[in-house]
Amino acid sequence: MLLAREASSCGAFAVVAAGGDGTINEVANGLAGSGTPLLIIAHGTGNVFARELSMPASVEDCLALLSSGRTITIPLAKAGNRYFAIVASAGFDAEVVERVRSSHKNRLGIAAYVLAGIRHFFRPQPSLWLEFPGRERMEAQTVVLCRGKLYGGGVVMAPHADLEGNELHVVVLVKTGRPALLGFVVNVLRGRHLSSRNVVHRVTDSLWVRSTIPSAAQIDGEYLGPLPVRFEMTGKTLVLIVPVRQPV
Repeated sequence: MLLAREASSCGAFAVVAAGGDGTINEVANGLAGSGTPLLIIAHGTGNVFARELSMPASVEDCLALLSSGRTITIPLAKAGNRYFAIVASAGFDAEVVERVRSSHKNRLGIAAYVLAGIRHFFRPQPSLWLEFPGRERMEAQTVVLCRGKLYGGGVVMAPHADLEGNELHVVVLVKTGRPALLGFVVNVLRGRHLSSRNVVHRVTDSLWVRSTIPSAAQIDGEYLGPLPVRFEMTGKTLVLIVPVRQPV
């Protein structure tokens, strides 16, 4: 974050970040509101952000975008005092993120999350309490806040979300219990979760989340901290270098 901020203050043409979503989050926090463009080179476990932007697979093709790409400006959201660019969550999956060790992630990749998820599935799951603007409240087992369409592993969580929009697409599992959680995971993988009666979808600019017993929050695939947390859109933006759109 500090290196990105320093590069921006020195008038850098662009900042190139090679890493996963957590690394990109650090750099985005350093560049927030600066106007300095960010070029992403996917080199992490999930690379959700790079997939959302349709970034090339090779380093060379990514670097070529410094001269041949286009720029887009996306609004940033915030969780507590940290900006996030692509996704945040609270509840089950955030607790899984908290429990995955860096050494396991580096060695096993996505499988590290799967194994941590299986182990955590059999632990007690706290209820979450959500409060939307207009004082709409609901109890939930897990909540995912999307800026883009994709979630971990490249699955589509919020098909109508738009990174360049100024909204949070919130996917809420309102039914508690292990069978409901397992059904939610299966439906997400099949792309049918939004049609489930156990799932609520809201579009909002802010959300307050707390829990009955200690629970976790994550942003862009990295552990943020314990609940309660307020998630909200901000006036800060991030400039990205992306591929030129292909003609339809």
